Amino acid sequence: MMSTSLPRSALFGIFVAALGLQPHVASAQATPPRPSVFQTTLEEAGQATPEITTEQLRAILASNSEPVFDVRFAKEYAIAHIPGTINVFEKEVERITELYPDRSTPMILYCNGPSCGKSKRTSEQLGALGYTGVRRYQLGLPVWRALSETVQTDMPGVLYIHGGDRTAVWVDARTPSEFLAASIPGAVNVQKGEAVAANDDGRLPLQDKGTRVVVFGSTTQQAKVVAAEIAKRAYWNSSYFGGTFDDLAAAGLINHRPVVVARNAALAAGAACTATVGATDLNNGSFDPDPGDALSLAVLPAGPFGLGQHQVALSGTDSHGASASASAFVTVSDESGPSIDDVEVSREEQASQRHGMTLVTIDYTAVDNCGAVTTALSISGGSHDRAQVVDAHHVLVKRGHGDDDDDDEGRRLSLTIVATDDFGNQSHRRVTIGGRTKSH
Repeated sequence: MMSTSLPRSALFGIFVAALGLQPHVASAQATPPRPSVFQTTLEEAGQATPEITTEQLRAILASNSEPVFDVRFAKEYAIAHIPGTINVFEKEVERITELYPDRSTPMILYCNGPSCGKSKRTSEQLGALGYTGVRRYQLGLPVWRALSETVQTDMPGVLYIHGGDRTAVWVDARTPSEFLAASIPGAVNVQKGEAVAANDDGRLPLQDKGTRVVVFGSTTQQAKVVAAEIAKRAYWNSSYFGGTFDDLAAAGLINHRPVVVARNAALAAGAACTATVGATDLNNGSFDPDPGDALSLAVLPAGPFGLGQHQVALSGTDSHGASASASAFVTVSDESGPSIDDVEVSREEQASQRHGMTLVTIDYTAVDNCGAVTTALSISGGSHDRAQVVDAHHVLVKRGHGDDDDDDEGRRLSLTIVATDDFGNQSHRRVTIGGRTKSH
């Protein structure tokens, strides 16, 4: 009997058929991709109106094709809302009917996220009134923000945050020079393109992404651009002010930097050959532009300063911590002469050794606060021909009748001690010799 051998492929086919299996055949059509988070809804059962996705809401707002109503409280809306939406509180449905009397008008409602019932209740009320085009963005503001979409803050919300939220970070999107001139007290400066750097360098609260961040600028668009960049850095509690910088200034929220005007100062050195300069010595009309704001002035460095010229800064700080400074020069000079003290006069006993001349010694101390002192003796008075100066401490005096007579005014000799410091300042001390020696 002959045996026939079957190929392996045929045997595999018989095996599959015996098991009742169908061989896998690659599908000509690829599996459709799963929807992204922007293309999903809650899909809650039993709802009176359908939902839309984040992607759909984006397109509706971009095209302005139908009204989008925020049915939360007015204060909530002012603090943060999806840009381009209209605030109508859920219990004010008649406002919607007044704005859009046509019951076939398509419209979107949203509120505070998946658990919020305001949009559901309002949609049911509108349905009962015959509106057929009502849909809901039930994911709401929290999910919109979580997906790094921007939100807007209006003036009432700004005032509420400014007045009560001390942890909020205010971001000034204007140029650095504009920011330095005036801003909301405590604000940080973050311009377009700087969100990544600000996230890392401390301008934004890196370790607390839930901190409220409010961006403002010269225009709404300038603030919106920077706020969108900040939102992309996971600051889900960020928003932008929907007005202008001028609006904030009109509301009294802007603090202007002080204007500091300085002048140079020339001061005389004191006993320690130094001088201390005060703010009043340098101030030349500094002021704060904001009415009623106090300005505190200080000199940096504070001194004291030695002889010569020193560059300093006059710094001014207002009650909000904004500061400015202006440079000035402080020149310290030595303007006082040396001191001459402890004057004592003594005479040589052996006059014969000096050929009839008496050597008179004038002892004294001459001290200057800023350096060395040179001294000299000079003769003055009507009897100057009776004496000869030897050096700064000695003079030869010709003896004569009446030298020991206190009453012989004509025989008295006047000497002057002259002390000169390194800067040319002089001091004088007069010594009278004749009878009893006196110093003046």
